[in-house]
Amino acid sequence: MIFLHLFRLVLYVFLPMHCFGGSLSVAPNLWKVRGGGNENIKDVDAVSSSFQVLNEKVVYSGWRTITKRKVRMRSGKVVDFDLVGVKTGGGAVLIFAWDTQTKTATLIREYMPASNSILWGLAAGLIEEKKHGNDPSVAARYELEEECHLTGGTWIPLTNVPSAMDKYALTDITAYLVLDPTPAINPKPLDEEEDIEIIPGVSIDKIMEYISNGGMNLVSGWGCLLAIAKLKEIGEV
Repeated sequence: MIFLHLFRLVLYVFLPMHCFGGSLSVAPNLWKVRGGGNENIKDVDAVSSSFQVLNEKVVYSGWRTITKRKVRMRSGKVVDFDLVGVKTGGGAVLIFAWDTQTKTATLIREYMPASNSILWGLAAGLIEEKKHGNDPSVAARYELEEECHLTGGTWIPLTNVPSAMDKYALTDITAYLVLDPTPAINPKPLDEEEDIEIIPGVSIDKIMEYISNGGMNLVSGWGCLLAIAKLKEIGEV
């Protein structure tokens, strides 16, 4: 499903609005990128209620967790799923930092252990009770300072509700656009396992190049497309 959402967002970013009759009718199941309304939440809840979770159990717990969940499907068949979570809970944040003067973003290049490579991405992190009080907006500001050495700015939510990361992930993502954050005087330190290079001054053309050539991780690509759509909406690009 996330690939379908990415495709629809690419259409919105690159095709003129008259192609869509002046609206986002091309993307009826998106989380209302252009503003307001929870109609789709009702649809999701209605479908979810027809699947019965019979039981679930955490079978592995490290920094990541594996939960085995048994579900009775709409067909009546009982299926086991292995779901990936995080020890801090179910939420994470993603932040797109934009400079309105230079019309560029601040991205990061980070070592990704799963692919054993360095990829482009956005500032991101888990929502932790001890650090952030389980507040996404607090976590987002913390992660922006930690990973991009930026603070303040004007903050704009990019989704009406947290979005499921993928089919088998328990993590929900809350994405933000921040306009004109300023350099942090004494930024918070990186976590031990993080290896990050901060890259300011990245153009939208370059961002799209990184997304299309596999140089950016998928979740960050989704966040970038949401942010670019919002920047177009507010007349920033």
